[in-house]
Amino acid sequence: MRLPSLMLFLFMCLIQPLTAQKIDQNKSFRPFIPIEEIFKKAAKENKPVFFEAFLPSCSHCIAYDKTFSSPAIKAYLDKNFHAYQLDLSKPENNAFLRSRKIFIPSTPSFIVFSPQGKVWNIEPVGESTNSVNGIIKLLDAAKNPLQNHAQLVERYTIGERNKENMISAAYFTRLSLDTAKNIALVNDLVKLIKPEEFEGETSFLLIQKVMMDDDNALFQHFITHLKNYQSKFDSVEVKQTAENTIMTSLYSGRARSYSPERLQSLKNGLQAIGLKPQQIAARFIYLEVLIDLDKKLVDQAVARVKNYYGGKAIPEKEKEFWCKLLKKSGSMECLLP
Repeated sequence: MRLPSLMLFLFMCLIQPLTAQKIDQNKSFRPFIPIEEIFKKAAKENKPVFFEAFLPSCSHCIAYDKTFSSPAIKAYLDKNFHAYQLDLSKPENNAFLRSRKIFIPSTPSFIVFSPQGKVWNIEPVGESTNSVNGIIKLLDAAKNPLQNHAQLVERYTIGERNKENMISAAYFTRLSLDTAKNIALVNDLVKLIKPEEFEGETSFLLIQKVMMDDDNALFQHFITHLKNYQSKFDSVEVKQTAENTIMTSLYSGRARSYSPERLQSLKNGLQAIGLKPQQIAARFIYLEVLIDLDKKLVDQAVARVKNYYGGKAIPEKEKEFWCKLLKKSGSMECLLP
């Protein structure tokens, strides 16, 4: 996704409004078959796989469906892809995306796999590409070994530092749930942004739509200068962006290794957006107990839970949960009153 189209998309709403229409089987796409059969056929014919991820009542999806009905699109897809529509109203299709670690923030989205089943491209699309030429241009890039998003990540990995390509690559790592690579890309991107540009439109969109971790200079500037951003951008979006980034950091697998200082920084960020102390405590208690237990500090973990409830009786179901977690080695005795 090049920068202009990225900027256009990032201003779109996430899930589009519902309408009374619906999408039926489009003649440009193959009738849907089991996923494993799709990839077997693709490998045998050495053709990439294209999925249009859609919702049947999504207004933008319906608009794209009309364009996909063009004979020119059908001819193009028949020649270049195993092309299928992926209905996200069906649980099994969402399960497939989860199994491939693919996050779809809006519909329609275009997903392209190599003939061998590697994710090459994930592209949420908007009005700017809803034309025969727009769709073909986008899919040409998606199947191009030198241009697709996965290739941009590879080019970054071997040392390329083109800012525009890095933004596209970082966005791809966000959608492909590659947190480690996303953090590395974003950290290197931040180094390419001048401090005086931290409060600009591109920087805010980078935080809002690409960033998966709070531990970088751009986010730290953002969280300590919220009023400046709220004066330039929608205040609700600014608050939600801060909360999303903090919670993504907090609920990541690496959070159990955070230092006390890092945890306090996250708490300070939630406080800055207006969360009350008990709301903040509720988001941290489980992680902090796990950290205590990792350090074999069972008594400290028990005291932390007791303090969280402030001397009040712990609700039965919550107590049952904590009792299963808080045990002395070799004992089944609940350590909570």
